[in-house]
Amino acid sequence: MRGVALHKQGRIAEAEKLYDKVLKLNPRGGDVLNLKGVIASGRGQHAAALKLFDRVVALMPALPEAHFNRAGALTSLGRLDDALAAYGKAIALRPGYADAHMNAGLVHHKMGQRDAAIAAFRAAIRFSPNDPRGPYNLGVCLQESLAGADAATRATLTAEARTAFERALALDPGSAQVLYAFATLYSDSGDHARAAQLVEAALRVRPDWSDAWNNIGNHYEGMGRRDSAVAAFDRALKLDPANMGAIVNRGLTQLALGRLAEGWEGYAHRFDDPRFPFSPRSWPWPAWQGEDLAGKRILLWSDQGIGDEVLYASMVHEVARQALECVVECTDRLVPLYRRSFAGLEIVAKTPEVHAALMTRAFDFHCSVLDLGRWLRRTLGTFPNRARLLSADPGMAAALRAKYQQQSPGAKLVGLSWNSTNPRIGDQKSRPLARLAPLAKVSGFTFVNIQYYSNINEVAEFQSATGVSLLNDPEVDSLKDLDTFAAQLTALDMVISVSNSAAHMAGALGVPTAVLVPDHHKRLWYWFDQGSYSPWYRSARIFRDSDDRVVTEIQKLLEEWR
Repeated sequence: MRGVALHKQGRIAEAEKLYDKVLKLNPRGGDVLNLKGVIASGRGQHAAALKLFDRVVALMPALPEAHFNRAGALTSLGRLDDALAAYGKAIALRPGYADAHMNAGLVHHKMGQRDAAIAAFRAAIRFSPNDPRGPYNLGVCLQESLAGADAATRATLTAEARTAFERALALDPGSAQVLYAFATLYSDSGDHARAAQLVEAALRVRPDWSDAWNNIGNHYEGMGRRDSAVAAFDRALKLDPANMGAIVNRGLTQLALGRLAEGWEGYAHRFDDPRFPFSPRSWPWPAWQGEDLAGKRILLWSDQGIGDEVLYASMVHEVARQALECVVECTDRLVPLYRRSFAGLEIVAKTPEVHAALMTRAFDFHCSVLDLGRWLRRTLGTFPNRARLLSADPGMAAALRAKYQQQSPGAKLVGLSWNSTNPRIGDQKSRPLARLAPLAKVSGFTFVNIQYYSNINEVAEFQSATGVSLLNDPEVDSLKDLDTFAAQLTALDMVISVSNSAAHMAGALGVPTAVLVPDHHKRLWYWFDQGSYSPWYRSARIFRDSDDRVVTEIQKLLEEWR
């Protein structure tokens, strides 16, 4: 048919005229109606296309392409359940219809039905093994499934995802998209060097890809190449000045480098990019921009986790001294501890009911405690030298210490915390309890389990391997009662912890604390890049890197302290 030939040549308008002539002679020409629908879809006229495909399906119900094309129009119109049903009909008519499996997988993925998407992409690969889209999409879905999976499942999914991406690259070696996605698989496991190699290859294909420059900046940062990271973020912003991800990432890296004034400015944009796990709050008053607070009322609130709240609470006193009234909203578990520590301030719980009540009040300003540093910590010289930031209940702390010493007379009490449940970087912050076993060789200490969500089997294995039992107090549950947890930490002589809320709490309480920090991670910028001591917590000492050498250093510290 002449019209089809013109259509293939891209001469759409001429082809359409011929199709219209044919339809005047035969209005029930299903093949021609189908081609008209394809033209309408190509123009973005999806509602018109759907009407045409509906006619085709009515005339030619056994034509798989008709159901396939109809599914595409339904997808574009946002009718995803109907689209899946249409793809299902196309597959029922032609089980080996690879494109139908592929597109159904994309719709499942869009709907968050990851398992169904994985099954669809596997089918697409089976019926069209030389199409790189199948293994690429399969790899993406498998990689996304890693979050929250247990260790064994993660290993299985990672292996299959790696195979999928390798296959996609073998079929399409120059695909920047595949290279970029493959890099994510490595970055999730902390292998930033391999991830950077893949993104560098993608950028050789697409040097003007702003998001890829932002991405490789993250990998350089993860490798400890901070200056290269900043340069990559700058390149991303030169290509796209509105790339909020690059603005925030550059800010975090600048903070880690101690370039605080620049870093805070970038970090303040964290709410402007939905890819960051930060939740903005809507308040009816202007955000504080460092104005004079004399005679003013200000609400301070938090937008992240317990550890962050404690970290940035070190600036609350400075705001309170300036303002006529300062109200602090915090996680409900922190309220008793904060009320004792910030005597004279109004401390309220972060709940929907309290939020509604706050909205009716007359404040002059509001500010997230995380943004206070933008105005109060612009240089390292602005950190005050305080022995502690928070105050535990002294009576409760004394009672707990007496109880623990009764169980272990004469021994020094050392708290151990080895795990972080942070959904994004918890694996990179944590370390197996077994790797702390050398500490048990030092006599004269009783090790107290202060780990929230501690794994019973992991503790049992540690005790079996070392012959040393961890003292566990079932009456202390930091996930329910932070005031008692604060008293427990104060009762100890020392805390050894990875970077989690226990480390922040112990540091804020002035307890001598050894913090095990994975090196070169900007999400943990507040431990900074160099030095052993924290300007936030004067009692904390930083031990960097995940090498077992760090544990040996802490072991020596205990031996000296003993």
